[in-house]
Amino acid sequence: MEQNRAYKKWMFILLPALAMSLGWGLRGHIGGGPYGAMIPGAMVALSICLLLELPRTFSALVVVFGVAGVGIGGEMTYGQTLGFLRNMDTVWWGTFGTTVKGATWGFLGGMILSLGFLHRQIPLKTLLYAYLWLFVGMVIGFKLINDPMVLYFSYPEKPRPESWAALLVGGIAMLTYLRFKLPTVSRQLVTRFSLWGLLGGGLGFGLGGFWFVVGGKLGDAVIYRDWWKAMEFSFGALLGAALGFAAWLSRTTIQELAQGKSTFENQHGRVYQELLIGLGAGLLIYWLVPYSLEPFADGASSTDSFVMVGLRTIATILVNYAFFGLILILIALKFPWAAWQLGITLTFCHAAIDLIRDFYPDTNRWTPFTMYFLFVFLLTANVGLLVSYYKQNERLVRNLLLLLIWACMLISFGRWALHPERLNIDGLSFMQVVFGRFAVDLIFFSEAVILTLLLKRWFRDTKPEHAKVASYS
Repeated sequence: MEQNRAYKKWMFILLPALAMSLGWGLRGHIGGGPYGAMIPGAMVALSICLLLELPRTFSALVVVFGVAGVGIGGEMTYGQTLGFLRNMDTVWWGTFGTTVKGATWGFLGGMILSLGFLHRQIPLKTLLYAYLWLFVGMVIGFKLINDPMVLYFSYPEKPRPESWAALLVGGIAMLTYLRFKLPTVSRQLVTRFSLWGLLGGGLGFGLGGFWFVVGGKLGDAVIYRDWWKAMEFSFGALLGAALGFAAWLSRTTIQELAQGKSTFENQHGRVYQELLIGLGAGLLIYWLVPYSLEPFADGASSTDSFVMVGLRTIATILVNYAFFGLILILIALKFPWAAWQLGITLTFCHAAIDLIRDFYPDTNRWTPFTMYFLFVFLLTANVGLLVSYYKQNERLVRNLLLLLIWACMLISFGRWALHPERLNIDGLSFMQVVFGRFAVDLIFFSEAVILTLLLKRWFRDTKPEHAKVASYS
């Protein structure tokens, strides 16, 4: 195996920025909401693990934490907030809203990602209490700010439930608890990732939103008009760069945390066991819990008793992605040999769910044993088998990032079958085709190719569990 290399600061900024920009763009294209946000979460975590040359099993757990952390922010609604940016009378209110929501997204994503680097040191009890404080803070944020719309970033005439305050208050409560419970070095690591995530997310969404202002000014003067996607690319790039820079600042600490033989090193599961764990987790998160609790949580009534209100509040937390992220983390800690299936395969799984749902829009998503379920299962099983295959390869982390990139790209291209009219370019000029009809697809493809070339050129072997620390200058 080659000697470990120390990557430069610019690589810690460029690679996560590119990976998260692509991941965020794909998230808005092939699977929105919190489950879609798992895509950039996995990609940025994989990028950081590559740059730090972290051991394989250690990296697997980090990716699960990254998926769980970045996914939470997807619970926030922001379509109407971006709508404020189209009107010059409300542009600054919209900018304030996007900045707050982006900062909240990055804050929680960075904090929970950083806990992945501490998964060997942090006691399970401490982790569970930290999440309990997150949930308590979320309830407070809902009841004091979001539900009464004290500070509201959507249209009052067409109200949509907001959750940014719940997530922000919950994140502050979680970080406060961790700062009291963790030793100094670990506390500094969590705080650094939280604050850089807050900064990158706030700038990413706040500045990215100005594409709508630019688009409003330019109007029909330009061919490219997908300002929403331009915002997503910008948001992902700035948040990814911020998290990558936090990793560079913490490089020595994280490398030391990853040292020594893992307690999981001798734990192995057969391929069918990994796939069964992934299947069980997927059914639990994507089907069983939502099927059981979502109708109850959404069925609030003005006549509900105090007890019923309390039960509905608990149900609301249990169907929130924050709870699903905790489930993923707990399963990964219990079965670390299946962590790659949880971090990679389940991330892809919801992209497949979203694609098949668009092909079969009238299918009841809660009904099992349908063609809908079968197609999702077949697509996901193929990725799961490839994940197990690549686990035998010494370039594991790099290859799994490439797998996730191109599997999601195939889902993106597969959506063309839903709108075959997009392939009709009769009457369009070359510029209209390149910068109009297929501009976003070409950006996706370009970023994916650039990432592939970078990964093939700069990243080779993956360290075993007991490898030495790389020497950083």
